[in-house]
Amino acid sequence: MITRSRLRHRIRHIRGRLLRPFLVLVARLRITLLGAPRVLRYGMELNAIFLRELGADVSRHNVRILSPVTLHRADLKPDCSNLTIGDDCVLNGNNYLDLSAKLTLEKGVSLGPGVIVMTHNWYNGNEFLQDRLAHTCGYQEVRIREGAGIKAGAVIVMGVTIGRNAVVAAQSVVNRDLPDNSFAAGVPARVVRSIE
Repeated sequence: MITRSRLRHRIRHIRGRLLRPFLVLVARLRITLLGAPRVLRYGMELNAIFLRELGADVSRHNVRILSPVTLHRADLKPDCSNLTIGDDCVLNGNNYLDLSAKLTLEKGVSLGPGVIVMTHNWYNGNEFLQDRLAHTCGYQEVRIREGAGIKAGAVIVMGVTIGRNAVVAAQSVVNRDLPDNSFAAGVPARVVRSIE
């Protein structure tokens, strides 16, 4: 005897298998006719499909990408090959992902609403600032390790690695690496305590 929950699961699985090729076709058609979207504003499944079609390495296991997500590259190429999203990741919408350099979200990473992740920095042609702050300019990889949680409105700047199971408090600005199992808060973010 099949239980109701098992039947619902089977129906969802069959519907997903039938719908997925159609969604891939829709994504390819949209990219061909209108170009790559700069802002993903579709359903979770279609957002992931768009990223895969644009070259991102997005896991097929339980990845939830809520809209909108703004994709940016300093060179303005419609390419997401610098993005890797692991299993069980959640992007809770209104996120800004700078893909000018490599951005890696490992398994189980959660980005709260309004999180900004930057992989480059320039001072928009201001020669005075470019000369005096040259060490803050350029492109650098950002890696958010397994199980990390970045809360609402946090900003992650280029060259940062956030450790496993680390938590970044809301509205914090992370400008240096954070160790595993830590809780960081503030502007700039400092480790407040260790998570045991």
